[in-house]
This record gives sequence, structure tokens and C-alpha cells, in this order.
Amino acid sequence: MAPTPYDPPFGAPCWFELSSPDPVAAQTFYAGLLGWRFDGTGPLGLGAAAHANDRRVAGVSEQPPGQQGPAFWSVYFRVEDLSAHLAALDDAGGQALMAIPEFDGNAGVALAADPAGTAFGVLEYDDDRAMQSFGTAGAVHWAELFTTDPRVRDFYTSVFEWVLPSLTDGEDQRYWAIDRDDSRIGGILDASQVAVPAHWEAHVHVDDVDGLVDRVRELGGDVLAPPHDSHHGRVGRFIDAQNAAFTLVTPFTPTD
Repeated sequence: MAPTPYDPPFGAPCWFELSSPDPVAAQTFYAGLLGWRFDGTGPLGLGAAAHANDRRVAGVSEQPPGQQGPAFWSVYFRVEDLSAHLAALDDAGGQALMAIPEFDGNAGVALAADPAGTAFGVLEYDDDRAMQSFGTAGAVHWAELFTTDPRVRDFYTSVFEWVLPSLTDGEDQRYWAIDRDDSRIGGILDASQVAVPAHWEAHVHVDDVDGLVDRVRELGGDVLAPPHDSHHGRVGRFIDAQNAAFTLVTPFTPTD
């Protein structure tokens, strides 16, 4: 019997979307690197949905007209009640950048920013429109926040009910895990001492990140950080052919 598709719990990542100036080229890149198959649309009926092992895992859409700059990945979190979430977000010092409470009668969507100005999305829905796999090969395994202001941890614990245990002892490049309902879904990196703009980034599960370095370059991408051991696996950070940053991770096994 086939496993039941993953249903993101409230407060967890439910969708990852690449906004690209050339979505066709982006699809070619990720299909060639990760074996993604593109079919159907994303949860808002836009772009193209990527599938891994016949499960919907992410999407690629075209940048809005007039928008300039490199491609970028966005993360969306699932919320139970969009209006209540936006009120809590405002109380915690965040800001709603755009909100459509009744997008299509069955879903609501908003783009928001934390108190440090880092953008993310939220989705309210009661069907199966979001990603169907998390933490499996070819799917997102980890959501990571690069922040220049670690005090935003209080914001996220307030609006998403996350628990954020520290994974570092010293003061250098502090790191916190993101736990939700006894599941570890990501991490928060104190990027105040590095030249990396604040942003959310997806880590995609692959069997051998080291073995994909040359393939990234063959497809027109490049390496930002060579594969190395991290808190949750062996990770390499890259850019695709349209300069969108992404991370590949080979998770540690219990014997590692």
C-alpha cells in the first residue's frame, strides 16, 4: 500500500515557491539536478508544480511583470485561521505585506515580514493543495532562516508556537532548531556576522550532495558553500542558473 501523502501541520512549512525570470529554464535546471517532474500548478493555481516520487513538493512561477532582480525561493507556512494569524503577527511586531483572506473560496494567502523585515508567506486551506512530501528524497527536508537579528525568535515562537532549542554553545554563529509538535522542521542561523542577506531558504533532501556539485555547474549554477557537515546533515549551498540560492542536504543516518 502506498504511503499517505504528507499533510503539513499548522505552523509547519507547507509550500516552497521559486519566483524566476525564466521559469522554463528553471524547470529544466531542477529537473536535471533533482529529477523533478513538473505537472499541474501550485496551491494558488499559478506556476508549475514540481513532483518527486509522484508527490507534489514545490513550485516554479514567473516573476511579476516589472520585477527586476535574481530569482528567489519563498517559504509558506500553514495557518489554521488567516485573520487570527495576521492579528497575532501584528501584535508580535510583524507586518502583513499583502493578504487575500478568501483567495478562491477554499484558501487564504498572505505575504508577511518578521520584525527584522524578512519575508515569508502563510496559507490557510482545508484541502490537499499544498506539498505532499517533506523530509523524503527529492523533497524539502529543512527550512532555514538566515537572520541578522536573532531577537526575531520571540516573534516566531509567538505566531507559530515553535520551540527553539539552541544547537550551539558559544557566541559565534549561533544556531537554533525549529521544533513544532515534536517534529524538527528547520533552524534559525544568526547571520549577523556574515555577509548574507536575511532570508528563508529551503534544504532539499538528496542522496549524495557531494556527488551533485559538478552537476550543478554543468546545468549553469554555481557553488556558494561546498558540502560540509551541519547540525542536520551534510549540506552544500548553491545558486541555480538564475542566481536563486538553495541548499541540498544529505541527512545524517542514525549511525553517522
